[in-house]
Amino acid sequence: MTERILGIVLLVGAIGLGAFRTNLYELTPIRRILKAILVLLAAVGIAMALGILALPRTAESPIDWRTDVEAALAEARAQGRPAILDTGAKWCDACRRLERTTLRDAEVVQALAGFVPIHIDMTDFDPAQERLARLGIDVPALPRIVFFLPDGRVNPGVTLTDYEGPRDFVRRVRDAAIYRADSRGPVEAWLGDRGLVLALLLVFVAGIGVSLTPCVFPMIPIALSALAGMQRGDMSGVLPFGQRVVRTGTFVGGMVVTYTALGIASALLGKGFGSWLQHPAVTWSMVVAFTALAASYLKFFPLELPPALRSRLTRRRAGLAGLALFGGAIGIVAAPCAGPVVVGILALISSAGSVALGASLMLAFALGLGTLFFALGLSAALFQRLPRGGAWMERVEIGFAVALLVVAIHYASLGWA
Repeated sequence: MTERILGIVLLVGAIGLGAFRTNLYELTPIRRILKAILVLLAAVGIAMALGILALPRTAESPIDWRTDVEAALAEARAQGRPAILDTGAKWCDACRRLERTTLRDAEVVQALAGFVPIHIDMTDFDPAQERLARLGIDVPALPRIVFFLPDGRVNPGVTLTDYEGPRDFVRRVRDAAIYRADSRGPVEAWLGDRGLVLALLLVFVAGIGVSLTPCVFPMIPIALSALAGMQRGDMSGVLPFGQRVVRTGTFVGGMVVTYTALGIASALLGKGFGSWLQHPAVTWSMVVAFTALAASYLKFFPLELPPALRSRLTRRRAGLAGLALFGGAIGIVAAPCAGPVVVGILALISSAGSVALGASLMLAFALGLGTLFFALGLSAALFQRLPRGGAWMERVEIGFAVALLVVAIHYASLGWA
């Protein structure tokens, strides 16, 4: 609660001091730095309000974890007590969130009072995995919390394979008293309760939202020039409707291929993909990347395609293959704004490990991202009605700079934890 109140105070203070004031193009270098500090304060406030960034707490855990796995399991079986095995690593985001929040919660600690608590550090993954394998315990990826019945058997139906909040975890601990052969993961549970159609619709809408962001919106005139087969700014000599349909469909198809391939790769790699992304080197690279992208939105340096490439893409003779590649490139250009959305979708896909689900979700996202391009590519008149750059675009840019800094803070908190 303290972090949330302090976070709200920081956010309101940053806004009051002009963090979102639309004057980016008028600032001197010194004032631009001061503006960046205000934007950073707003991001810190949001991160604290959302629980991403917490105040330092004691490192001591309220649970007396055992590290002698073999002896602890034998002792629990001999005493007829249930046991819980927490496997974690310093590079595992979800593991650290579990240990920092869920496993320190008072209700969780009380619920685990009758268990023999065991923890094994799997930062050095392979040797720890082999050690557990000799005990018949399979840990293919992290996080993984395994529950044991009083007779020593693993209770597979309550195994935790992702982050879970204290309330749901207490329910899981209570369920661990009864043997369960199978369980639904968080993704399967969500899809089972709400349905795949709703998930696809939400992802599709997210794609449309990303197409309106500063990463993508400035690319629309360039893309439309290539789609319509004209030089940028020249709206004469538009191609026949049928040809525009083919060219626009090919362009959007490039986006679809890019993102669908990401979804399939994430499903095939499974949780190992997520574990790799949590390596310290990757974590700090993400901090640098997201901070740099935020700085580009605050006009410290431009972020756009090279003029030579833009000129080549807008030539009238650009073929369908070139348009497909251009569509895929737009998908990559959208990465700064699409990043938080795409990473969230890929995390769901990795957890489920379903190629069909991965392809479906990323296909829906790509179609949403391409909807605006498709509509404008077919209607030159609609393009003329698009709002031009101005104060609204600056506010969007500042907003995304704040969002990117929040993500950078998230990764930095993982690196420091």
